[in-house]
Amino acid sequence: MKFNPQTNLLQFRFHRTFAYMATFKPQYCARYVLALSMIILSSCELTRPPSPLSLPYESIDLPINVPPPTPDQAILFNRSVKAHFDSLKKANGITVRGYVSRNREFFEKILKPVLASRVYDLANQHPVWVINAITLFSHRAYQAYFGKGFYRWGGDILDLDDPQEAGARCEYAFGLDCSGFASMPYDVAVQLGVLDPASIGALFSSDGFALYCRQHPMQDLGGRDSTSNRHRVDTYDFLRMGREIFALDRGTFPMDDQMGLLQPGDIVCTSGHVGIIVDINGEPYYVESGGWVLPRSGNNPYHAREALAIFAHEAPLTIRRALPDYRVQVATAVRP
Repeated sequence: MKFNPQTNLLQFRFHRTFAYMATFKPQYCARYVLALSMIILSSCELTRPPSPLSLPYESIDLPINVPPPTPDQAILFNRSVKAHFDSLKKANGITVRGYVSRNREFFEKILKPVLASRVYDLANQHPVWVINAITLFSHRAYQAYFGKGFYRWGGDILDLDDPQEAGARCEYAFGLDCSGFASMPYDVAVQLGVLDPASIGALFSSDGFALYCRQHPMQDLGGRDSTSNRHRVDTYDFLRMGREIFALDRGTFPMDDQMGLLQPGDIVCTSGHVGIIVDINGEPYYVESGGWVLPRSGNNPYHAREALAIFAHEAPLTIRRALPDYRVQVATAVRP
C-alpha cells in the first residue's frame, strides 16, 4: 500500500477492523459497515493537521528576516563555487586529503552581520526561542544563496570536519550535511555569545560537546577513520547526548500527547539522519538538510506530525533535547 502520512493511520485501523469483521455473521456486516463508514467520515477532519502540511518561506513571518543577496554576494556565495583540495594531518599521524568546505566564511560575512544586529533581542529570550529564530533564519539563508537543497557531505558551519574525498557535493565549497545543519543553530548561538557553552543547553554545539567529552567518558570519533573532527557534532553524537523526549518504532505514528512534548530545538534522530524541530505560528514544524521529508514539499518546512510519521516509516527514531524544558518552566512560573 502506498504510504500517505495523513491517512495511513486511518487506513491501518480500517483494514484491521475489516479483518475483525470477517468473523461476523453475514446479517450483521451491512449494519457494521454503515456504522463504520459514518465514524470514518466524521473523523476525517480530526486526522488532518491543524496547520498546512508545508509552508513556503514567503508565507512565514520569520523572527529574523533574510536580506536578499546582493549581486556581489551572489558571485562569492553560490552553490557552484568549487572547494579547495587540501590535506590535514591528524593527531594520530594519519594524513587525510579531500575537499575543504568554506561555510565559516559564509557565516562570518553573511549570517553573522545580520544576527549581530539582533544579539540584544536574542540574549533576552529563552534559549528555545533563540535556537528557533537562528534555525529558521539559517535555513532560509542557505536556501536563498545555495538553493532549496543545499546538502553537502561533511559540511558544518564552522568547517570543523575533515577534508572529504567522496560524498554528495563534497567538491563544492558551501553546504551542510544533516548533522551539520542540525548543530548549526547551537554553534551559531555560542559564537554570538547568546548561549553559554558551559550550559547544558549548548550540548549540541561543538564547544559544548568538547566540554562534555572532558567531563564524561565520551570520545569524539566523528572524523575519518574514527578519529576526532574537532568536536563537530555528528549524527552518532546526537544519539549519545542529551535526553530522550520520546521514541517511535518503525512504522508507527506520533500520538497527541507525544506531539505536545515537542519544542523548538529538539533533534529528530535515526542512526543515519537527523533533523530539527522549529515553531511556526505556534505549531511544530520540521526542517533538515538532505533526508526524505522536505524534498517532497519543495524543501519547505514540514508539519512535524507528518514529518515524524514519514521519518518513522523509514526507520525507528528518537527525539533528543539539550535545551531546558520550556513548557515545564512556563507552567511552573504561572502556577499559584
